[in-house]
Amino acid sequence: MKQVFILRGLPGSGKSNYAQNLVDELVAGDETQYAICATDDYFYNEQGEYHFDKFKLSEFHNLNLARYINALAEGIPLVIVDNTNIKKWEFVAYAQAAYALGYQVKEVVVGEIKDKSLQHLYAKRNTHNVALRTISKMAYMFEW
Repeated sequence: MKQVFILRGLPGSGKSNYAQNLVDELVAGDETQYAICATDDYFYNEQGEYHFDKFKLSEFHNLNLARYINALAEGIPLVIVDNTNIKKWEFVAYAQAAYALGYQVKEVVVGEIKDKSLQHLYAKRNTHNVALRTISKMAYMFEW
């Protein structure tokens, strides 16, 4: 069975951990059986340091979508989209491509979006230094 999981959630909510847990549970970590597609991957330099550049965001989202479609075209059994996906339109292309290629699609909201105390926790633990103010704004804009 070919499956796509589209993760949604605030920075620091645990999306990447959730993705890794899915991999461990569903394909026992077999690298030939899964792909995790995260736009954040493109913000790392050769030294492994993360540098967000808002001017590259659109380009990197397109690169991530292309990588994702390639994974689907290769028939990889488990494909995970690990992005915030705050607005529905941000992941429609992912879902449509999956359906077109015969995948089951599951949308998963990771964490609690509207809980203010958890937003503080997410701001402290997210690995990309996204500020609480930005996280709160993303929570306000989140589309169900």
